[in-house]
Amino acid sequence: MGEAEAVSETLSEPNLHIGLLAIRNEFLNISELKHCLDVRKKHFQKNQQVLDLGDVLVQQRYLTPQDLEYLLMIAANEAGAPAVALGDIEAEFDRHVAELKPGADFGEFVIEEEIGRGGMGIVFRARSRDKDEPCALKILIGGKDATVRDIERFKKEATVMAPLIHPGIVKILEVGRHKGLDFIAMEFVDGVSLKELVGDKALGDDTALLVIRSASEAVAFMHSHGIIHRDIKPENIMVRPDGSAALMDFGLAGWDKIEILAGRGSIGTPMYQPPEQAEVGGPFGKISEASDVYGLGATLYFLLTARHPFLGKTVQEVRAKIKAAAPDPITASSPKVHAAAEALCLRCLKKRQNERFGTPKELIEHIDKVLGILLPNADAQKQGRTRLLRRIQAAVRVKSDAGPTPGKRPEGAAPAGPKARRSDAGKVKRPAASTDRGKPLPGGPARRPRRPGQPSDGGPILRPPAGPGGLSTGAIVAIATAGVCVVIVGLLLLSR
Repeated sequence: MGEAEAVSETLSEPNLHIGLLAIRNEFLNISELKHCLDVRKKHFQKNQQVLDLGDVLVQQRYLTPQDLEYLLMIAANEAGAPAVALGDIEAEFDRHVAELKPGADFGEFVIEEEIGRGGMGIVFRARSRDKDEPCALKILIGGKDATVRDIERFKKEATVMAPLIHPGIVKILEVGRHKGLDFIAMEFVDGVSLKELVGDKALGDDTALLVIRSASEAVAFMHSHGIIHRDIKPENIMVRPDGSAALMDFGLAGWDKIEILAGRGSIGTPMYQPPEQAEVGGPFGKISEASDVYGLGATLYFLLTARHPFLGKTVQEVRAKIKAAAPDPITASSPKVHAAAEALCLRCLKKRQNERFGTPKELIEHIDKVLGILLPNADAQKQGRTRLLRRIQAAVRVKSDAGPTPGKRPEGAAPAGPKARRSDAGKVKRPAASTDRGKPLPGGPARRPRRPGQPSDGGPILRPPAGPGGLSTGAIVAIATAGVCVVIVGLLLLSR
């Protein structure tokens, strides 16, 4: 038993030289190394057999046998080097993270400024030397604390977004790993998130509907490729200066008939998730296109009221309301919102999927009907669009004046930062190889190329103008009757 305890002791702190070399050669990162150490320890506890760390890396498919042979050759060249502990690797990782600042090089990119930060990642505005154009560089910095699941979510974001070429979806430019840090280079979106667009002042109903209509087009395109977003919320939708929306953050996206229908628990951000995601596998049915319609409706509710559909002191309280309570009437917070716009929004938030609009395309059709009521002619439509663009300009100015806010932001909070923002913050991905490969390691040969595939201004709402003073009673009644008819027509259109 004493021998087993001694072996167990060595398992807790083996020489991690091979692990360090694997990270430096970009075969894995710290989180994946920790995962392999945990696998090694569990194997010993179950079989009383000590596995070499290199064999575990191969077994977990972070290395091929040829990769391991290559790393062992480097290690042989460094014979006599001090033993490597996990703390040494974490210290090296921390040094690389500390180097992430404006003016620094990161592979083929030059960092210009920080534009967003989350618990697991930082987003920088950067510039590619090859193309000399700005991009949003999203870097996973939570490596010491990230789980393998976090890493896989990061990778999934790039996997999902890369083939989705659409004006309303942020474009992936490059995915890779540099100095043990996973990154995604994305199209730089010069605008603000919907969270930032609202601030503490709700949008006008026509302005909010114009934004949600644009976002719905992008969601409909995703659905046409069999992908459900599953985390639609104001922080995950950017709006450009021209008023067009850009959807981002696909870390929770799922493919139909694969991930969407599997598992239990909860998926998504509590304030914006539909009942079927608050209780996956529960009585509300399978996650579907109507689930994203709920997310669009919850986001619209926020735009119209500057608050979440359901409020609570705890996540559990919010989720309980999502499954059982009706959201507060929108007009309780925003009395000027048209009844037709309120009815559309609340229909998106129905508990049962068959009572919502079934698809984003159906939602767009009904948004167009309500906009036809709110903006009935070309002049009104032009004014509505002008209100939206002015609101965006004002939000961009506020964001630029605020400047970057260092440090970790709370979950669900809008990423802070100066000037225009990018495509998203704080989640994870990878594939491509780093530009640093090929440079010699200290005391070792040149790095071997990695194999492919490895691991609105809230301006006045348009209403029928009030009659001038001195009208007869009959004229006042006629005007009031006409207004009621407009509302009824709008509600009838929505009920189709």
